[in-house]
Amino acid sequence: MTRTARIVLLSVAFLLALSPARGQEPVAVQEKVALQQKRTFRFEDAGVRFGNEFSGARLNGCTQVGANAFQLVIRPENTPINNSAWYAFRVTADAPKTITATLTYDGGRHRYKPRVSHNGRDWRSLATDRYIHDRDEQTVTLTLDVDTRPLWVAGRDLIGVAQIESWAGRLARKPFIRQSTIGKSMRGYPIRMMEIGNGKSPNLVFVISRQHPPEVTGTLGLMTFVSKLSADTALSNRFRERFLTLVVPLVNPDGVDAGHWRHNMAGVDLNRDWKDFKQPETRQVRDALLKRAARPETRPFLFLDFHSTRRDVFYTQKDAHPTFPENFTRDWLSALGKRFPDYQIRRTGSHDPTTGTSKGWFYERFKIPSITYEFGDHTDAELIRRITGGSTEEIMKLLLVAADN
Repeated sequence: MTRTARIVLLSVAFLLALSPARGQEPVAVQEKVALQQKRTFRFEDAGVRFGNEFSGARLNGCTQVGANAFQLVIRPENTPINNSAWYAFRVTADAPKTITATLTYDGGRHRYKPRVSHNGRDWRSLATDRYIHDRDEQTVTLTLDVDTRPLWVAGRDLIGVAQIESWAGRLARKPFIRQSTIGKSMRGYPIRMMEIGNGKSPNLVFVISRQHPPEVTGTLGLMTFVSKLSADTALSNRFRERFLTLVVPLVNPDGVDAGHWRHNMAGVDLNRDWKDFKQPETRQVRDALLKRAARPETRPFLFLDFHSTRRDVFYTQKDAHPTFPENFTRDWLSALGKRFPDYQIRRTGSHDPTTGTSKGWFYERFKIPSITYEFGDHTDAELIRRITGGSTEEIMKLLLVAADN
């Protein structure tokens, strides 16, 4: 990878299998994103260093503006782009001191509240009195206590390619989980699929996540869903006997690794590519799921796509849209509301097949409930685990009833 910031226009040819759905020929895709300059910004007089030399980092520039004051520049991979202004950097100092770091955004505005960690694994929110959001200037000034230990600062906990690969690999040791590589990203990362449950079952559930790189709370939701599905309980064991769940936990590994705000290496929002399928990642995920769904007597039941946005919300079809199983979404969210009366359930029902979302494509293709399961950018991890664990159990109950009818 280059060590100078530049716009990269590299033709990358992909030899993909012909689509069983559309029969379209593979096409060449170009990288059209601004690569960060991977480096350490050294300020010897202050004895402070900022760096972006790790997976998931986003730091495009850094200057010293005072004795212990620094200005950081955050830019997107390309424009136009959704305002998902991700940032992640690491800072150290020769001796303990307090510094300020002002985040300035080129092409966006502040969205994610800062989280900090001394090991890159255990995270906590930066205290509210330690950052100031200037909405007029669209800057955020962080007050950080630094020393010789690396301090990671990011818009959310870093759950990236390595963490997801490790998590999936551990789960794949279970006898009822099989993991396979269904394709490669533009930069060669494997795109993996987990098959959970009875491989001979005709009853299918489809689950994907992380089309958008910063959406870590969506990954937390997906991990909880899979954990509950894989539990040694009477309900989960019965569900796995009757159903096969296909899970693609990381659709956009390039974007996650590069610290992108939204896009893949071609500068495309993958969750707007489920109509034309011009990107290799969406094509390969689609083809793998369709191949499994093409087996005789297969019955798809449900599609879930885990995401993050500003608040918890379920994007669904309207109840008037016919689905199999009938009235599943209404009954599921009703059961969830009864189980968690203190949890506000927000639902937006619509269907527009022209938008290119995964939700729209799966509904058009299979007429099954197709749901974008969104968690808030800052929803507490324990709340995500509690709500998703309960919602997964309610899903299993309803689908088992539907499979018997």
